[in-house]
Amino acid sequence: MEHPLGTTASGEDVLSRLIYGASSTLLTGIVGGLIIVSVGLTIGTLSGYYGGKVDSLLMRATDFAYGIPIIPTAIVLVAYFGMGFWSSVLIIGLLLWRGNARVFRSQVLQIKEREHIKAAKMLGASDWYVITRHILPNMMGMVVLFLALGTGITILISAGLAFLGFMDPYIPSWGVMLRNAYSSGNMTEAWWWAIPPGAMISLTVLAVFLLGRSYERVNEEQVNQVA
Repeated sequence: MEHPLGTTASGEDVLSRLIYGASSTLLTGIVGGLIIVSVGLTIGTLSGYYGGKVDSLLMRATDFAYGIPIIPTAIVLVAYFGMGFWSSVLIIGLLLWRGNARVFRSQVLQIKEREHIKAAKMLGASDWYVITRHILPNMMGMVVLFLALGTGITILISAGLAFLGFMDPYIPSWGVMLRNAYSSGNMTEAWWWAIPPGAMISLTVLAVFLLGRSYERVNEEQVNQVA
């Protein structure tokens, strides 16, 4: 009863490591998700709102980002810049923004054609005012959804990099726990070393996605009621 999930080969309590590793794992996901959404939202909003040469330039940059393989590039960059916690999260975030930039652009293209947006421009409202007061508030459901997706994907990729040995092994996380369990060579016999962190990664990613999807659904219902 003192060790409900057993202990590791060195006598460390698995449950304690699981609880302690939750903070770094969630922090990695949230920070990575914020970076992904921030970059994608900025590029998508500017591209959709201004159009023309700005749109062409930003979309060509997005197309180029689509041609970059995520895992191999992340491994190379982490190996080059070092396995620091913040550098690893920053690298993951800067590689994953490409997916939501196009979606945000399409949303802006639809929203900016609404009558109240055109009325605000005719009354002399600045671009900054129109974007921050009229366009972005109408995109919050989509933003939260992609924040949840980015958080989940960041957790999965960081766990994968930790399993491959490209994350700082001295920062406790569920990915590092999986790596240690695999390195021990006893995953079959001592299943309690690997199954708990693996299950927590899966459940956390699922929970974050469901929260984001639920918020998007509620936000859509509120917008429809106002309309």
